[in-house]
Amino acid sequence: MLQNKVRPSIKEYACFAPLFFRKPVKTILFFICVLSFSLFFLPFSVSARTHFPDVTTKRYQQAAAYYHNMKFDRNQRQQREKWQACVDNFYKIYQSAPTHSIAPKCLYMLGMLHGQMFQRFGQKIDLGEAVAYYEDLAYIFPGHSLADDALFALGQFAVSPQNDTKKAQRFFARIIAVYPKGDMAASAAIQLRGMNGAGGSVGKGSQAGPLAHLSRAVRYWSTNAYTRVVVEASEEVRFKEFLLSETPGNPRRLYVDLYNCRIAPDYQDTIPIRDGLLRQVRAAQFDKDTVRVVLDTDSVDKYKIFSLEDPFRVVIDVIGTAGKQPKIARQVSPGPSSTLQPQRSAQQPSQAPTLAEQFGLSVGTIVIDPGHGGKDPGALGANGLKEKDVVLKVAQKVAEILRRETRYKVILTRNSDVFLPLEERTAIANANEADIFISIHANSAPNKKANGVETYFLSLATSREEMRAAARENATSASKLSDLQTILSDLMHNSKIEESARLAEYIQEQVVAGLKPRYEVKNLGVKKAPFIVLIGAQMPAALTEIAFLSNREEENRMKNERFLNDLSRQIVRGITGYAAGLNLARSNY
Repeated sequence: MLQNKVRPSIKEYACFAPLFFRKPVKTILFFICVLSFSLFFLPFSVSARTHFPDVTTKRYQQAAAYYHNMKFDRNQRQQREKWQACVDNFYKIYQSAPTHSIAPKCLYMLGMLHGQMFQRFGQKIDLGEAVAYYEDLAYIFPGHSLADDALFALGQFAVSPQNDTKKAQRFFARIIAVYPKGDMAASAAIQLRGMNGAGGSVGKGSQAGPLAHLSRAVRYWSTNAYTRVVVEASEEVRFKEFLLSETPGNPRRLYVDLYNCRIAPDYQDTIPIRDGLLRQVRAAQFDKDTVRVVLDTDSVDKYKIFSLEDPFRVVIDVIGTAGKQPKIARQVSPGPSSTLQPQRSAQQPSQAPTLAEQFGLSVGTIVIDPGHGGKDPGALGANGLKEKDVVLKVAQKVAEILRRETRYKVILTRNSDVFLPLEERTAIANANEADIFISIHANSAPNKKANGVETYFLSLATSREEMRAAARENATSASKLSDLQTILSDLMHNSKIEESARLAEYIQEQVVAGLKPRYEVKNLGVKKAPFIVLIGAQMPAALTEIAFLSNREEENRMKNERFLNDLSRQIVRGITGYAAGLNLARSNY
């Protein structure tokens, strides 16, 4: 064993002394070789005490050294390509080890580099990248010591060049609230005091700008166990919810106050619902700058409230006590066609029955959602193909196959080129008491070589790529997604998460396995992210990204009718494979 090797004693080296004097040069070289060989076999306990950085840390240190050498070289720092080389170094490190302890430092360096590039070269793309990387750090690694530094940098960008005082106030206030003992808290407080002294305010009912107003009447979608209410305003406003207990003569009430806001008389009508969950919804001007939306309830079990932007909306999801019991859907056979039998991989492990299987749930209604539409084109291909067009075509093909070859009831959220808000799509599925909800999208990436198929289910994002994918489909920023992450953290106990993951696996596996015999398809796997279109779904729900339109080859493939037929067939097989599993499980219980 190497551990038993012992370093030679000085006496043992003495035997080489005579050689030293006869042939000095050769003898010295010989002596050095022997000494090196002996030192190699030092006891391992000695070498174990020496700390050597891992490969990722070494790469980070090399990237940092390259940056510092470049920054202090007058000629190099004038060349944009040198800065871009620094960016590439840190990005490759982060991409190769996104969960390593060095990952947050890489994101910080990427934000700082792009910020300095913006100041030096004046290109807006660098400002956008700086903001994105700082947001990634702050909201993917909120517990890291650099998170408050990233928020402070975002606040400074909001002040200048973005000239958005309200946004800056939110960043600085977040530092003080979340990181009161951090090294940036004092600086953030100074910034806030300066803004408030200049006339800004972060308090209730701020009158720093003109009053917002409700842009349209209150909308709702409702069943006896679920209601979604959407309130749309002309601009972002602060809001707060209150839940009042039932009193003699007054039902239990949930109301939301929107501050610094007005409502036109035409929008103040009471909306009767009376579905066993809600009696009515009414909106009115509570005082001169507060709009109050009141939900008179019958059987509220729980509720969730969150906001969306562009335009600003407050979404209220209410679940009744009836929602506690699992819905036993009528059992529907997939139909006689053998073409719809699922083709499961041989590597698929056997799994224990899920909650849906144990309760005997089965599938009767399927809602297919073609992403984007109307004024929202979605991703744009290099040759002009629009995501909204190709996903509508695929969704229609999927619906046609399901209707023709199965007995499921199939509903499309849109059947033409019309715009639907994200929250309305899920509400349509809930209002129709769907058993499966599938949203179909096409991908895009800065890297034009990116390709493949991936399928998502609703959960907390844990990587930069998942956050960016959700930000693109949600048409929002990583900072806004952090609010959704907070909401979702309360939903992780929901059994729909488990079922949605299983549904996503069926679709992803079937699409890849079914297309590979004819086409080159890269399997990007099943992932999780806070997609708005999936939030509030009362059934297993998944979002599939069928291709990268930013990749010319995949864009051309999306124009091929035969490929779209094959792709649609495989999506159907994934859906029916999942549904068949539930129906089979029901027959066994």
